Amino acid sequence: MNLELQKGSRSKFLAIVVLGLMAIFVVRLFYLQVVQHDYYVAKANAEQIRRDTIPAKRGEIFAMDGSSPFKLVMNETVYTLYADPKTIKEKDRGQIKEVIRQVAGGNLRSNVDDLLAKTETRYQILGTKLNRKQAELIKKENLGGIGFQETTQRVYPEGGLAAQTLGFVNAESKGQYGAEANFDDRLRGKDGLLQSVADVSDVPLTIGNNNINKPAVNGDDVVLTIDRNVQSYAEKALAAGLQRTKAEKGSVMVMDPNTGKIMAMANLPTYKPAEFTKVQDGDAFNNAAVSSQIIQTVLRLVTRQCHLVKV
Repeated sequence: MNLELQKGSRSKFLAIVVLGLMAIFVVRLFYLQVVQHDYYVAKANAEQIRRDTIPAKRGEIFAMDGSSPFKLVMNETVYTLYADPKTIKEKDRGQIKEVIRQVAGGNLRSNVDDLLAKTETRYQILGTKLNRKQAELIKKENLGGIGFQETTQRVYPEGGLAAQTLGFVNAESKGQYGAEANFDDRLRGKDGLLQSVADVSDVPLTIGNNNINKPAVNGDDVVLTIDRNVQSYAEKALAAGLQRTKAEKGSVMVMDPNTGKIMAMANLPTYKPAEFTKVQDGDAFNNAAVSSQIIQTVLRLVTRQCHLVKV
């Protein structure tokens, strides 16, 4: 009788243990799959979803050449070099550093070693403004975890012509001074987005609910009333006038009296927009032809006299 009771007690004990373990598993699964659902979904997305910004092309700026538009500000294709440190194998890091330093050189950021060591991240910019040849040489090496993003930089074919009127674009791609700042919203455009789910090899999958392909909207072109020939002549005449009078600064504005269109705005000292980082005196960026209080006073007096004459 005692033996049967012992066997029954053992069976009940084992049943209780099994049920207890099952309850623990059920509670744990409920916690992971229900309570922690959003956390693990976000973590999986961070591992599997690739997001690439498609940069919009900035609009170009034209002046007039007689009756035809002429480009004063153009875009040149350059490349941003980036890495996905999480996917780079430790044995490949040395080769990657050697190749990009030999090819990209001065286009690289100074802390490349630190950037590649951030293995918990998926995107680190290693260099900017690489030309097409540099990008192609690096691509030929088939370096895992290394990629390129095509972008543009401003080019000024006429050098410093109408510099204060045009302005420039800074390192953050934001227009500064002149037309670049005034029309920045129109020139900038809107970046696009390419989002896709990648497999374990970081290869994007073509099918997925999280896939997004939003094309970039390029910026608008802007045509100024400035005439490049009149502008060039005005700048030369202003330089000669300053040399003759020994003056340090000067401004010239040329207007078509029939239409009121501004055909030239020249200021000295001046600068080259492509080399704005070399400017020592920030006052060179200002368009004194429209911002100087003295010139504004003179313009008001001249305008008043013109009205008097007309009457």
